[in-house]
Amino acid sequence: MLDCWTRNILLALVILFVAFPSLATAQTGADREVPVHRTIRTEGIRVDGVLDESDWQSVSPATGFILSQPTEGGTPSQRTEARVLYGSHAIYVGVMLYDTQPDQIRRILTRRDDLDGTDSFIVGFDSYYDRKTAFLFGVSAAGVQFDALFANNDDDDSWDAVWDSAVRMTPDGWSLEMAIPFSQLRFTEGGGTWGLEFLRDIPRTAEEAFWAPITSDEEQSGIVQLFGRLEGINGVAPRRPIQVTPYSLARANRFESADPGQATADYSGDVGVDFRMGLSSNVTLDATINPDFGQVEADPAELNLSTFETFFEERRPFFLEGTQIFDFTYGSGDGALLYTRRVGGSSPIIGATKVSGRLANGLSFGALGAATGDDFDPRRLYAAGRLKQEFGSQNYVGGAATAYTFAPGPNDRGVGVTALAAGADWDVRVADSKWKLEGSLAGSARSIDNGDPSQTGYALYVGFDKVRGFTTPGSGLRIYSPDFQINDVGRFRQTDLLQARLGGNHVWNRNQPFGPFIRFETGGFGDLNWSYSDGTFRGGSFRLFTGGRLNNYWYVNGGADLNNVGGYDVRETRGLGPIRNIRNQGGSVEISTDDRKRLRGYTGIGFGVAEDGGTELTNWIGGSWNASDRVELSSSAVYSKSDNATAWAANEAFVRTADGLFVGNEATSPDNLDAASLIDLGLSGADADALLSGAAAWDGSLSIPNAQAFYLPVFGFRDTRDLSLTSRANIIFHPKLSLQLYGQVFAARGRYSDFMLLADPDNLRDFDYPKRRDFSFESFHTSAVLRWEYRPGSAVFVVWTQSRNLSQVEELLVGSGNPLSPFGRSTGDQLRDTFDVFPENVFLVKVSYSFLR
Repeated sequence: MLDCWTRNILLALVILFVAFPSLATAQTGADREVPVHRTIRTEGIRVDGVLDESDWQSVSPATGFILSQPTEGGTPSQRTEARVLYGSHAIYVGVMLYDTQPDQIRRILTRRDDLDGTDSFIVGFDSYYDRKTAFLFGVSAAGVQFDALFANNDDDDSWDAVWDSAVRMTPDGWSLEMAIPFSQLRFTEGGGTWGLEFLRDIPRTAEEAFWAPITSDEEQSGIVQLFGRLEGINGVAPRRPIQVTPYSLARANRFESADPGQATADYSGDVGVDFRMGLSSNVTLDATINPDFGQVEADPAELNLSTFETFFEERRPFFLEGTQIFDFTYGSGDGALLYTRRVGGSSPIIGATKVSGRLANGLSFGALGAATGDDFDPRRLYAAGRLKQEFGSQNYVGGAATAYTFAPGPNDRGVGVTALAAGADWDVRVADSKWKLEGSLAGSARSIDNGDPSQTGYALYVGFDKVRGFTTPGSGLRIYSPDFQINDVGRFRQTDLLQARLGGNHVWNRNQPFGPFIRFETGGFGDLNWSYSDGTFRGGSFRLFTGGRLNNYWYVNGGADLNNVGGYDVRETRGLGPIRNIRNQGGSVEISTDDRKRLRGYTGIGFGVAEDGGTELTNWIGGSWNASDRVELSSSAVYSKSDNATAWAANEAFVRTADGLFVGNEATSPDNLDAASLIDLGLSGADADALLSGAAAWDGSLSIPNAQAFYLPVFGFRDTRDLSLTSRANIIFHPKLSLQLYGQVFAARGRYSDFMLLADPDNLRDFDYPKRRDFSFESFHTSAVLRWEYRPGSAVFVVWTQSRNLSQVEELLVGSGNPLSPFGRSTGDQLRDTFDVFPENVFLVKVSYSFLR
């Protein structure tokens, strides 16, 4: 019955998918237009921040900027004039940013791509004129550059282009010039019409002013479609850039030797190369051989006791730049076919390459391949491919595929694996582009070289959401089969799920100020969940949230939620069946100060209460301070505690014999036990029968004669404490020379008490569990990164990192002589103990040199 229902849903979705494109109507976009002139100077414009060339005066400026913040539709307090020229090899932007209080202009030196808190100006080019993607270039009043690729209504500032800019302070404000080589852009041969947008940010007045108006009721539908037009670029061709960036590296590593408390060290060097080449006017090849990412900040430590994997963001430049084409995702964070953090997670990267491009008919494509292995022996191979065809306005259909193979070598653990996944996705706008029908459908096949049959499965997500207007309802449907397995190359939060979701958001007073608020919104959503495999109801959850910006420019927001309403949790037992959900409810409140100020802060509290008495509380506080125009300091603290939370502790083997009931001396399945590894629970026959009543007996092999075995989950009341302290300092000596300092200290501990046996999904039965399962984790990570970009695309990194880690996870028998529980230490004791751990120090120097043609 379930399969029939699923097939009917799929058929309905196919019908919708075929029918809805015909309903989409084209958007004309903003009507604003800027003419562009070709400079008569063969050498181009001299970029010095002074608009003194006669060419600038021949171009009509873009004026009439309109506020997006703080008062939508208002008139900016300061006047702006922007002009555009182009030559044979570059496009030029010249801007005069008038200011009646030039001494109040904020000229804070920051790292590249960070324009927060400083006066700045950004230009966006939709050079394909596809109304969906754009290249962004910005400059702060201090001369700091920003560049990003804009797609899917979000910017990716990991992309670093090679271009020139200069600013100049004047009695009337400040001026800037940009020269952006055509080789850094992608566009159709000849030029034609481009999309164009300008944005000026004045932090002291919290003003964001756009040239082509961007309104809050339309921004969700796609900002780039609201760009104005740049007319008149003719007779230019995209250059085919060739950029080769070799690097060399020296590393020293000092750590604890086999003799406790004594240090040893090793020294090494390495070389590698990054390569970029334009294969045609619209296609680019990127490759890397033996890459090193030692300058990349370490992942933060955290306590994860859930059944869900922690997914960290990608930080490595090669896997950040230009990978938006591979964005085949599911819903709001459910997963993606490609998760590049998998590459290099198990062994060093030998080499990787990617090809991406876009054709004039709106077809975008990309391919990525990588090989990893020790000693340049490629044992793991990764591949991904992507196609995306755009049509109409803001519509596309696409497809993607990934592949993975692992052939273990003599020193590798595990068995061989082959995994494939492929799917289609779509985003179609209907009803004058006010609504969006989006979805993803993919299948997977995974085989392991151990004789087990292959796993095949599929996952479908469909969403129907309003994306224009001040009230934006939405809905979603998820159908994820149990054997949909893509985590060798991708990431997926959970499978075996059927979910229906409804929600919405409302911006009050049409985004105009009222009462104490400049902007105020309210929203909420709810979902109901079932297990795909057998239809088990998995419960529902509901959340309401509201908040906004106050007249003093502070932010306040809060929310309330109700989770695990009815149904069963099919994941908590780690594969041994469902357990009845324990309903919980909670809420949160957060407030943050005026982000225009040099000193900014935030704080919040979250809490929860379960129906069986369990509680949780989380507090957080943080802030940042621009101590000067060259120094920014920031720090944050998060403290969480939970008490009496009913939680899984272990899956244990129980053995029933004529002599009583026994449990294994370690948590494992019954087939791994023998008579010598059993612990007597001291229960009479009747008491043992009562404890195991309703439990399913183990049907696997057992080496203990005349015995009956059970493999059952053990739960307990869990208490936890964890604290994370993080600090950063950015010291900018020059826009091309910076020092970044980072440090995090983390301490977590937990204990279990009042253990219970889950004999059936609705019964947790108290028993005397003979083990203690307390734990603690401590870590300290710090780094210092000095970066000097001594020429465009070429840099020197000097890096020092230190790490200290300590963990204690118990499975101890209760009785005399047990050591003190790790939970018995205070958080302060944990932090002090962290600094008693022998540190590992790494010092490296990395030099790269870019050859660009």
